[in-house]
Amino acid sequence: VAQASKQHAFAIGSSEGQPLDECSPRVVGMAHSQDRESLLPQLDFDDVNQQHRVNRRRRQRGLAINGAAACGILAVLVLLGYGPHVRQSEESASLGETSVAAEVETCSAAGENCATSRCCSTPGFTCYKKNEFWSECRESCIPGPDPRSPDNAAWTCDKLGKPADGDAPKCSKNGENCLKTGCCEASGMQCFHKADGWATCKVDCEPGIDLTDVDATPWTCKPLGRRTPDVADWVWSKCSATGGDCTKSQCCNEVGMQCFMKDQYYGNCRKSCDPSDPETMQWSCEARGYRLPEPAPKPSSAEGKPAPWVADYCAKDGEECSDSKCCAQPGHRCYEKNANATGCKSSCVPGSPDLYDEDNEEWSCKELGPRTPGVPLEPWEAQKHVSEWVHEKCAEQFSENCYDSRCCKTPGDRCHAKNDGWAACMPDCVPGPREGDDSGGNWTCKALGPRTHRAYPSLYCFSVLQPFGYEPGLMKAQIPTGHGIWACDHFSAFSVKEIVIGEVAGYGEVKTHTFVPAEVGRSKDYTAANAELFMHVWDAVGKLGLWKKADWTVKVDPDAVLLPTRLRKHLDAFAGQNGYVVNCAKPFMPEGPMMFGALETFAHSALEAYFEKAGDCAGSLPWHIWGEDLYMGKCLEKIGVKRLNDFSIYSDGVCRGVDCADPEAAAFHPMKDVGSWMNCLAQTSHPHPKLTTNAPQWFKDYMKSYAGE
Repeated sequence: VAQASKQHAFAIGSSEGQPLDECSPRVVGMAHSQDRESLLPQLDFDDVNQQHRVNRRRRQRGLAINGAAACGILAVLVLLGYGPHVRQSEESASLGETSVAAEVETCSAAGENCATSRCCSTPGFTCYKKNEFWSECRESCIPGPDPRSPDNAAWTCDKLGKPADGDAPKCSKNGENCLKTGCCEASGMQCFHKADGWATCKVDCEPGIDLTDVDATPWTCKPLGRRTPDVADWVWSKCSATGGDCTKSQCCNEVGMQCFMKDQYYGNCRKSCDPSDPETMQWSCEARGYRLPEPAPKPSSAEGKPAPWVADYCAKDGEECSDSKCCAQPGHRCYEKNANATGCKSSCVPGSPDLYDEDNEEWSCKELGPRTPGVPLEPWEAQKHVSEWVHEKCAEQFSENCYDSRCCKTPGDRCHAKNDGWAACMPDCVPGPREGDDSGGNWTCKALGPRTHRAYPSLYCFSVLQPFGYEPGLMKAQIPTGHGIWACDHFSAFSVKEIVIGEVAGYGEVKTHTFVPAEVGRSKDYTAANAELFMHVWDAVGKLGLWKKADWTVKVDPDAVLLPTRLRKHLDAFAGQNGYVVNCAKPFMPEGPMMFGALETFAHSALEAYFEKAGDCAGSLPWHIWGEDLYMGKCLEKIGVKRLNDFSIYSDGVCRGVDCADPEAAAFHPMKDVGSWMNCLAQTSHPHPKLTTNAPQWFKDYMKSYAGE
């Protein structure tokens, strides 16, 4: 019947050939004058079909049929219990009770376009007009742009019709049970069902166990109701900044801010506006547009912490995970190897061997469960070496066919296919003909298997701090973060006085090692002339001897945020070189690019040379007017240590500015209190895209002049 109503409009209860006028109450009132069961026998569907045929013949003869006659079909659908949402001006108290004839309309649900229906099915909601193209059912409306709308066109907020009967539903807050409400208060959130009796608001949901949840009960992840619209992308570019004039935009791009008008000519973005407040006295304080809500958090498996039960319930590194289907190690997921074996890994290449596995059998890489929250570490980032079988069964660079083995012996190589029978190990591959391939033909360069990695280098990190002031507390606060010098393979702290910094898990109490103090003057650059002081520090470092256990030694200022894993990646590029890292190319420095002292990085061989020949530097260089970083660089160059340029290794406000969202930097300086240090660390989890791979022209010119070209 519903389909027929679209194709053949006809009237029930009208005189033959006379269409009903806008759903005559004479017809639609039938739904309320008698109960549904008593009316059904009166409907003769043969007569209905006959009427279809009559109307079809009339249409074929060119007769115009009034579209409003389709309301007759609506009456049939109401009687049968079908059809869209229906609003009654007066409901019957019970089935079969006679009531006043009511108007029947097809009303729109929350979030739907109600321009035609002009009524809403959601209790307490009203149809508000945005513009001539869109109207929507919502609980309230403020004239101006809505940050949750798809575009920044302003809402007029004209009411089209009356509010729906009843109270508007109160949507659930994050963490509350939304099983009954079926809606979420926060932007971008959806109510998802977990199990009997519980549902809650989440950004997304993966069926099965949730490793951040209170227990291991699986989620069905059935969505309940509609998703609350998120803050739209246009807000960040179209809306006004805090304190800026929002007269034209009528919206704000900072969370919690709203546009308030002073008069018809000026308004700005504020948290609140009160005409009696001295700051906004004589303002009208008329609100334009909405207060910007908090946008939904962007889903990221690297964020958050696994629930406490995960450590015991889920599989650990090297264990089978077929039963639990989850992994205890952050950033790992349970993968299938074959019908008989599974394992926890940070990544998996289907149809290829795992170079850190006990054998060279390939993995199916079928995902068996969720990824554990946290930053994943690949095996080489965790300083693991490839298995012994790699050196026996994988292919040599260029010369051997790796099509079957799908693995390479040489670090940095990956197996790339030429065709369906031949592949070779090489660092990279460009499709087409390849120089040196005497057999000719084009290479597809399809990657087969994983890239072979060298284990990242080991680090010995230390800081030098004052025994008083903010530095001891700042160093202590860094311990539980899993970053800073405490995440290096070996670490120490030095001071002129022995103090206790705190407890490090697996290590115990950390005390400072002492060194002989020295007077600090003013350098030629009006910084601290502390070269002698740090000569004494390096004497203490040499005597302690932990530098001998690491590939690289790193001196880090207490107020620098250090990410050791990123640092290892940078230093891996200099493997085997006898050098120290030059990290700052600030324009107009008299000495040219140099190593800035907040992050000083030295290869093992560089320190071997220093401890052997430090006396030569002290006796021949004008260190009295130098800072310790300039002195150390000059000394190392004097004794034959190489400069290793890496200007992306760290972000320093003293060099070219600090950006904690820099995707490449391994250290950020200065952060002189716990709050700023922690805030910067949090920003490193949300890096912005790499802006460019091409250096600006001023930098190229600067480096040419520095190199003497």
